[in-house]
Amino acid sequence: MFLLNNKNNTPLYTQLYKQIKEEILSGNLKPFSKLPSSRRLSNDLQISRNTVEMAYQQLYSEGYITSKQRSGYFIENLDLSILPQESIAPKTETIDVIKECENIKYDFQYGNLDPTKLPISEWQKISNKCFRQYKSELGKYNLIPGELGLRKEIVKYLRDYRDVRCNVDQIIVESGIHSSFNIICQLIKKDVSDIAIEEPGFFAARNTFENYGLEVCPIELDRCGLNVKKLNVTKARAVYVTPSYQFPTGIIMPISRRLELVEWANKSDSLIIEDDYSCHLRYNIKPIPSIQSLSGERVIHLGSFSKYLFPSIRVSYMVLPEKLVNRFYSIFENFPSSVPFIIQKTLQHFMEEGYWDSYIRKTIRDQKRKHDALVHTLDKEFGDKITILAKNAGLHIVVQVKWNMKEDELIKRAYKAGVKVYPTSVLWDCKKSHEHGAVMMGFGAIQIEHIPKAVKLLKKAWLA
Repeated sequence: MFLLNNKNNTPLYTQLYKQIKEEILSGNLKPFSKLPSSRRLSNDLQISRNTVEMAYQQLYSEGYITSKQRSGYFIENLDLSILPQESIAPKTETIDVIKECENIKYDFQYGNLDPTKLPISEWQKISNKCFRQYKSELGKYNLIPGELGLRKEIVKYLRDYRDVRCNVDQIIVESGIHSSFNIICQLIKKDVSDIAIEEPGFFAARNTFENYGLEVCPIELDRCGLNVKKLNVTKARAVYVTPSYQFPTGIIMPISRRLELVEWANKSDSLIIEDDYSCHLRYNIKPIPSIQSLSGERVIHLGSFSKYLFPSIRVSYMVLPEKLVNRFYSIFENFPSSVPFIIQKTLQHFMEEGYWDSYIRKTIRDQKRKHDALVHTLDKEFGDKITILAKNAGLHIVVQVKWNMKEDELIKRAYKAGVKVYPTSVLWDCKKSHEHGAVMMGFGAIQIEHIPKAVKLLKKAWLA
């Protein structure tokens, strides 16, 4: 059994990765033995499946485990006899690093938000009002599509901000994007055996598709995003894209490429799964209309409130094409909603009373200031020694160094200096070996006054 410490500043996936690695090197995990599925291990350890998958992906990239299509992960057949005994035993250096990580000062975790900027008092006021107003509803299960009032607000919001055209029956409220992936797989598995994804791309999408037995086809990116010419030569009947802000490269798919993608879907009778997760977070560029606005019958449109408003409440939504609506209701007709009733009603009133619009505007201003401060400080401290990718939108940037230092060394040195940065290698399906490492730096949660101090520490750690 693996033991993880939530109070330890070392990421949970790193703790799990190190413990599995030690079990392999010590011989406790035998060659060819199968690791628990990510679902089972996440349940056993009470952690997210993403955390398990990140640990597995790191082990896979280092060659300790291998992946078999539709079967899972297995221990590689390693000849441990050639290793010196001290390399098999747990290293004290690992313990030292963990101790130093307990003093982490600055965390560039992607996806988190600064709690001091969240509309806690407004949300609490509306939530209390909903508890009083909807007493009779609190003893019931709400059905899977979500509360009608909230879905009506989402329809209006999508029409005004994303030019999405849909009716309320096409809106499905879900508990996070991962829940949406699970439902999509169940909706399309009769018609789709091969699905294309961006390379690199969002690992949770890739892993979910594989877990449902779909053949995943990674498609390389060019300067406009997913390469449709390469998509055309695959057997894929569905494609997952993040066109508003490609994850993790930050490429924004231009209208010409979006039209190419729609043409591919029309000619091949296929589906586009459009993840519009970061549509609002534009800092120096104007937003582009959604792909759904170009072809509603070919697009499953996904969105989330988590990148802006309380990630912990886990509220997302899907817009299904009309041809999938009946199939959805036939499969999930009597299922309860995965989002609690009181959260849905609070969000509904938050939108109805105008808080959402004003909060979005404020959030964009705040995040732009942090984005600009981070980019400016990195340029000032490192100059032409680095390349900054994924600028001008979203909640993260990618820093590619130009000296000979790999990702794991960059992360390790940053840890020791009291700064947490994150790997990009887990986002590649086909692992590539790069002499020059790259790390992800999320800025959603860090306070703007901490950015110069954190970057100075990185400079000292990386260039010393």
